[in-house]
Amino acid sequence: MQPPSENPPGSTNPGGQLAHGFKRTLFGFSPSFKKNSSDDKYGYLFANALSTPFTSVHRDLLEKLGRSMVDVTSAENPVEFSAIDAGYTYFGQFVDHDLTLDVDSVLDNLQDAKRLTNYRTPNLDLDAVYGDGPAVSPFMYDAEHVKLVVGSMGNEFDLPRTLAGTAIIGDPRNDENLFVAQLHMSMLRFHNAVVDELRRQLPGLSAAELFQRAQTEVRRHYQWVVVHDFLRTIVGTDMINDVLDNGLKYFSQKKFRKFFMPVEFSVAAYRFGHSQIRNLYRFNRNFTNADFFNAFGFTKSNVPGSWVVDWSGFFSEAGREAANKARKIDTRVAFSMGNLPTAPGTPPGSMFAILSARNLVRGMALGVPTGQAIAKRMKIRPLTKEQLLSSPIVSPTPEQQMNHQQVVDLMQANNEFLVKQTPLWYYILKEAEIIQSGDQLGPVGGRIIAEVFLRILADSKDSILGTEAVDWQPQFGLNGKDPAEYKIVDMLRFAGTFRIPSVS
Repeated sequence: MQPPSENPPGSTNPGGQLAHGFKRTLFGFSPSFKKNSSDDKYGYLFANALSTPFTSVHRDLLEKLGRSMVDVTSAENPVEFSAIDAGYTYFGQFVDHDLTLDVDSVLDNLQDAKRLTNYRTPNLDLDAVYGDGPAVSPFMYDAEHVKLVVGSMGNEFDLPRTLAGTAIIGDPRNDENLFVAQLHMSMLRFHNAVVDELRRQLPGLSAAELFQRAQTEVRRHYQWVVVHDFLRTIVGTDMINDVLDNGLKYFSQKKFRKFFMPVEFSVAAYRFGHSQIRNLYRFNRNFTNADFFNAFGFTKSNVPGSWVVDWSGFFSEAGREAANKARKIDTRVAFSMGNLPTAPGTPPGSMFAILSARNLVRGMALGVPTGQAIAKRMKIRPLTKEQLLSSPIVSPTPEQQMNHQQVVDLMQANNEFLVKQTPLWYYILKEAEIIQSGDQLGPVGGRIIAEVFLRILADSKDSILGTEAVDWQPQFGLNGKDPAEYKIVDMLRFAGTFRIPSVS
């Protein structure tokens, strides 16, 4: 039982916080930021593929399906956990914030994604960590303009903050929950640790040269773990090797000369992580079975040392499994995902409190193609009716059986409309559930994600796939191991945040 004095500020009133996926605005951003960002657009990877027509009937159907995807209880069932460590869920969210920011889409009518701006640079460049660099964002750096500022109110393992508690970081979304905030903090400290090691290795570098060298190394280490740890875990080594060895089939530079952010990725495939979120987590040794909503209690607030996340509970290492495993990638979402914080004044029971409902309606509003349409474009045999209607729970309780029957009834409504035209996000979750037992994405979802990430790196002039990094390998935190085995854990350990003595 956590002591009342240690409760995070928003833990007793999660409705006062904004959760992931809530509507964002560009309030406070400069006109130049908006203008400079206008070139990065969203678009369609599979143009003219069949999508769900936007109608009030279909919206109602999708909203009800989203509600029926939510677990009926907040109790955790170990059978629902996957082989994936829970840390990958939030690392994936951190990466998402590095790639996308949509503030223009709506849920009330059909929109053309090609008219929407992506207000994040579609590069794995850690712009949320570095801001505009020490020349433009000096408040994020030390006096030498080489290291990033870390720590707040006596806690060196918190983000840097103003007196009001606002995080001094390049993207405020990275302070929307404790897990992502702690990953961001870890990346700040990783950069600083790289600076220290480079200063030791190359003492003759000027401050400007040292920062540039460190930033390049940090970005490449980050890109390496995205490809060789995160993606191999989520989509599988075979899929990654196929794209690396044989090239892009659907998002090649020949087919699409200019990069855009596909909504099949941002609105559907990459939202697989929403099904992985748990109701309860072991945050650290102080809070071993704490509610998910505690993670939202420190937004714009100093984090006390007792709540610093112990990453050894979120990522496995050789000979030791992580205490927190992610839920299976399937068509169920945790009870918490149906009770998310909303803006003040939102009516009780609103769709905006139900992440699965929002995802489904957003996909329709942006004209995202159906799962069957994309499977056919990929020449992959679509899931059968029996597979689409199957239960994700092996031994369901009576309540769960009733809940699943609601899903079946909705899928079969209107002459089996959703069986024939399954929303891509739902289809990708079901595909993972059926083909990979919820431990990895299936061929449609995995291919979309692999191709988008590797296209991003192929387009980047300074990436691990670029000509300047042909022989590059990770070194910081490698500790004599095979570079192919370098993982997120190694970055956290080098940053000094994998195991923190006060909480481990």
